[in-house]
Amino acid sequence: MTESADRCKFPKVARVRSRLDFTRIYEHGSRIGDRCLLMSALRTEEPRTRLGLSVSKRCGNAVRRNRWKRVIREVFRLSRLDLPTGFDLVIQPRPEAQPEFEVVRESFGSLMARLQKRPQGPARREQR
Repeated sequence: MTESADRCKFPKVARVRSRLDFTRIYEHGSRIGDRCLLMSALRTEEPRTRLGLSVSKRCGNAVRRNRWKRVIREVFRLSRLDLPTGFDLVIQPRPEAQPEFEVVRESFGSLMARLQKRPQGPARREQR
């Protein structure tokens, strides 16, 4: 397998998996959002950016929640090479939004751009 193909995978080290990590991101990270996604982000000293997902039952039945997770993971996987390193992210879809790939990709890109421009400090709530 080529190096570029390896870099487009979504391995376990690229995921936020433990309850402790989720809690740390929610309590100490920044929150930004738009009409599609809500992103909680915490800067880290790690050489990679990790993704965690939180899709509540308010987003729909199991089929729709799983669709959300697949779309968000694919957007993250495809844009991973372009993302800044050193962030732990938790993404939550808005219940009223639709899990469409292009909409989610655009939302994710704009939220990451806004996140990079912000000074990192205690958790601040910003929504559009």
